[in-house]
Amino acid sequence: MMIVDLTDRDTDAGRRIRTAAVLLFARRGYAATSIRDLGKAVNMTNAGIYHHVTSKEALLADLMRVAQRELIEATERMLAPYERPADRLALLISSLTAVHALTPMTSRVMDGELRSLTPGSAAHAEIIALRDAYEDHWKHALADGVEQGVFRVADEKLTRLALMSMCTGTSEWYRPDGDSTLEQVCAEFVAIGLAAVRAPASDSASDPASDQAPVEATVTADFALLPEFPWEPHASNDPRPDEARR
Repeated sequence: MMIVDLTDRDTDAGRRIRTAAVLLFARRGYAATSIRDLGKAVNMTNAGIYHHVTSKEALLADLMRVAQRELIEATERMLAPYERPADRLALLISSLTAVHALTPMTSRVMDGELRSLTPGSAAHAEIIALRDAYEDHWKHALADGVEQGVFRVADEKLTRLALMSMCTGTSEWYRPDGDSTLEQVCAEFVAIGLAAVRAPASDSASDPASDQAPVEATVTADFALLPEFPWEPHASNDPRPDEARR
């Protein structure tokens, strides 16, 4: 990922402001970041910031809106060729894991700052609708697997939340120079996820003569199809302490 000099006036101002916003929102939190802080980070006056954004909340909403839409579009492109619930669940697990590992600061803002949008506002409602549209893909994959008898899930909602939390957690600890490659992490998470849902629908599966095949996925996310967020700060700006990253 290209390093953006936040104070370089030859670099697009909108990109610099968005990169600084993600960096500061991820590092300090939205509530603790002021327009003055953004201006200082990009060497601009408050008036200069307001020339590009109407408000701090509008900036947050725009970042979340674009990120959610691109995540949905990328997910739908990857899922389109596949019908088997196991394949779709594997793609969902590996893609969400990779997005959070590769763009951790954007992901943390997208996941954690919904509470900062004004409740009842149009932006708040829009982001919730986009979030729900993305999660529908998880709901449908799990429901289809249960209906087809290839997944055994006691509580589909809790299973979905548990699997998604596993994936999103990589924004907190993954680093490229860690012990495992991202491909290895994604493969292991897919195996864990399928193990959590793939109990056969009847005890006959324990019989060697049973024709109940184990549920396996043959696909994982193509990282080239993942959404790219040009404002994601470089890894050298990552606010996480080294001991929290592995």
